Amino acid sequence: MTKVVRQLWNNLSSLILSLLLGVAVWVAATLQNDPFGVREFTAVPIAPLNQPENTVFFEGDPAWVSVQVRAQQTVLDLLTASDFVAVMDLSLIEPGVRASIPVSVTSAFESVRIERYEPQAQTVLLEALRAISVPVDIEIAGQVAVGYYASTRTAITPPEVTVYGPEPYVENVASLKGSVNVDGANKDVTESVSITPRNADGELVTGVEWIPEQVEVYLPILKRVGYKPEVLVVPDVRGEPAPGYRRGSVAVSPSTITLAGPPEVLDELPGFVRTQPITITNMTQVLTERIPLSLSPNIVAVGVNYVTVTVSILPVVSSRAMTSTVEVQGLRQEWAATLSPNVVDVILVGPDIVLSELAADDIQVFVNLFGLGLGTHRIDPVVLYPEDVDLESVIPSTIEVLIRAETPVPTPSPTPADE
Repeated sequence: MTKVVRQLWNNLSSLILSLLLGVAVWVAATLQNDPFGVREFTAVPIAPLNQPENTVFFEGDPAWVSVQVRAQQTVLDLLTASDFVAVMDLSLIEPGVRASIPVSVTSAFESVRIERYEPQAQTVLLEALRAISVPVDIEIAGQVAVGYYASTRTAITPPEVTVYGPEPYVENVASLKGSVNVDGANKDVTESVSITPRNADGELVTGVEWIPEQVEVYLPILKRVGYKPEVLVVPDVRGEPAPGYRRGSVAVSPSTITLAGPPEVLDELPGFVRTQPITITNMTQVLTERIPLSLSPNIVAVGVNYVTVTVSILPVVSSRAMTSTVEVQGLRQEWAATLSPNVVDVILVGPDIVLSELAADDIQVFVNLFGLGLGTHRIDPVVLYPEDVDLESVIPSTIEVLIRAETPVPTPSPTPADE
C-alpha cells in the first residue's frame, strides 16, 4: 500500500510540475505578444460623496486627479478617463471648518492596477447656505425742478429683499442699494429700480443671489411754499410788419418760469406772465430780442432776468396768373412746328410784393423738341420764372405739337422779256 501511494505521489508531482511548466510557457508567450505597459490619465473628475445638506463648497471645489495605471497593452488601448472613479467622502466634515479629505480612485477593470494618483487628498471648506432679509436703500440723485422738492416719504416695494448664499458672504451684506434720478422732475416719480448687495462701506458684495432683483419706487414730488412753478411766458408783441409782410411764429426761451413771492399773492396770479412790449412795426426780417418780464414789485422770476423772444417776419403769400406765349427750342431748321395752343396761363405763388412787380418778360415758357421726329407730339411745357416765387400750375399742362417738313418755295425761272 505504501509503495502504491508513493508511486501515485511521484506521478502527481510530475503532473503538477508539467502543468506549471505549461502555464509558465503560456504566460511567457502571452506576455511576449501582449506586454504590460503604463499609461497616465489626466482630468479624472473627483465626485463628492455624502455632502451635508444646505452646504456649498467655499474653498477646494471638487477638481481633477491624474491617475497612472499598469495593464496589458490591449487593455490600455481600450481605457478612457471615464473608466476611473475618483471620490472623496464628506460625511464627517463640519461647515466652516477647513479639512483635508482623502481621495480614492478605483477602476472598472479588474486587470488594471492603479500605480499612483495625484492629488491623494484635497483641502476642502464647506459653508452653510443661508438666506436673510436685507433692507432696500434707495439713493436720490439729481435736482428736481425749481419750485419743487422731493418728499422724504419714499415708498419702496418690497422694502426688504431675500439674500441667499454662503454664510460668510451673506453676513457681509448690509443693504441692497439702488438709485433714482429726479433731475428736473416736476411730478411724482414711479420707477422700477435695479438693486445690488452692498457691505457697510458701500462696496459691492459678490457670491450671493437676491430676489427680487428690482423694486418699485414711488417718490412724491411736492411744490414748495412761496413758489409758483411752470408759469407760461407770453410775449407781448405789438405793431405790424412792413406792407407785404406778415407776422409768423413767435418763440420764447425759456417758455416757462418759476415765480417766487408771498403765497397769498402767488395764489391770485394767472398761469402766465407777459414780457415787456416788443415792437415789430415796419419789420421785414426775423426779430430776436432779449427782454425782461412784466412782474409785480413783490414777485420775482427764479433764476431768470430776461427771456429771448424770436418773431418770424414772413412775406404775404398770394397767387398771380400771367399769360405767356410758348416758344420752341430744339427744332431742326428744315422743319416747322405748329403749337396748339401757343399761349398758356402760368399760375405763380409767392410774396405779394414780388408778384406785383413781375413783368411779362420775367417768365419764359417753351417746349423742347430736341430729338423728336415728324408727326404729332404731346409735350409738357417748361417754365422759367424768378427764384423768389413758386410755380403753382400751367394751363393747359400739355401742348400738342405738330412737326412737319417745310415745302421749299420754288425760285421762278427768268423769262426772255426779263432778259
